[in-house]
Amino acid sequence: MKKIKLPFLYCASLCASVLPVLIYFLVNYDKYISTAPQKFKLLFGGLLAVGILIAKTIGAFKINSGIVFFGFAFVFSYLLESIVSDLLVFSFLALVGEILAMIVRAFIKREKAKQTEQRQEEAIERAILKSSGRV
Repeated sequence: MKKIKLPFLYCASLCASVLPVLIYFLVNYDKYISTAPQKFKLLFGGLLAVGILIAKTIGAFKINSGIVFFGFAFVFSYLLESIVSDLLVFSFLALVGEILAMIVRAFIKREKAKQTEQRQEEAIERAILKSSGRV
């Protein structure tokens, strides 16, 4: 159970980031999908967004360049053109999701600390047993 807890918390963090926006999108699905090209653009934009969220969740995504940041902004604006009219709502829901994910990341940090402490205690116990000749 302890080995499963950390991956579960990472998944919960990702879900917390995505779920509010996804629910709102699904409720208004017919509004955003009216033509076939819009479906494909939204599909690629959504896949790109999920990929970035996964990279952000595991800590592998850092934007240091304005060119990269505005490049992503342009691509997202183009691909997600049909939902730009609701950008205010989506950005608020993304903020709510990020706050929820931040709470889950606090649990991740605590769980990592617990696992590190347990490994250290086990290593100390093994060293004590080894030095006493009971191994």
